[in-house]
Amino acid sequence: MVNSSAANAKTQPTTEQLEYAAIIAWGNRLGILLLLLGFGGMFSGVLPGVLSLEQLQQLWSLPLDEFLQRAQTPRGWGWLSHGEHGDALAMAGILLLGCVTLAGYTLLLVRFVQRREGVRALMALAEIVVTLVAALGWTL
Repeated sequence: MVNSSAANAKTQPTTEQLEYAAIIAWGNRLGILLLLLGFGGMFSGVLPGVLSLEQLQQLWSLPLDEFLQRAQTPRGWGWLSHGEHGDALAMAGILLLGCVTLAGYTLLLVRFVQRREGVRALMALAEIVVTLVAALGWTL
């Protein structure tokens, strides 16, 4: 017969798992809130969009290169200079959602280095590097 307290101890989350989950949960909540505020503000008219809804509707079906040319919207990180626009606020939410996992792995890296768990630290570092390489669009 299996000792039930030993079985329960194996199923309890570790401190790192709880911290990682908290970062993911809070980051996701904040990212979704920014999305809702940005799109809600834009569609309600409280926050203007970089493009008006009418312009967006006319250009939406174009190929990306033509859309960017005709819309004359900021490219790359240029959207950060449009923080007063609803769609830029929504982009900030998307950015945050994309960075949440990176923040979690960074926390894990720090914890593993503090405890001198080299293999786990290298695994966390590898996750961070792969995520950054993918986010920056680099190819190996």
